[in-house]
Amino acid sequence: MRTRGWGNYFGRGDAKKLFAQGDAWIRRRLRMMQLRSWRKIRKLHREMRRRGWKGEELPRLRMTARRSSREPHVHFALPNAWFKELGLCSLIDIYNELHPQRG
Repeated sequence: MRTRGWGNYFGRGDAKKLFAQGDAWIRRRLRMMQLRSWRKIRKLHREMRRRGWKGEELPRLRMTARRSSREPHVHFALPNAWFKELGLCSLIDIYNELHPQRG
């Protein structure tokens, strides 16, 4: 996987902040792609209900807009744990493996 290779190559230095920013950017882009693949807002609502959404009002978002991937509702429907379930390697995890003493 390219992410793991990139992390192992550049992880030798002190780049924890850069890795955290890269992780956030990758996850945001993947959330955006998932929203676009769903195409209809009801699929997002279904996923939110499946994950235990208790709020009364469900969001109205444009599924193809890039800015929609920043909404807290989308983060609730597609949390970081979802990426781990899919097997996505995290740059921060790679950094922590390479530098266990820095934590």
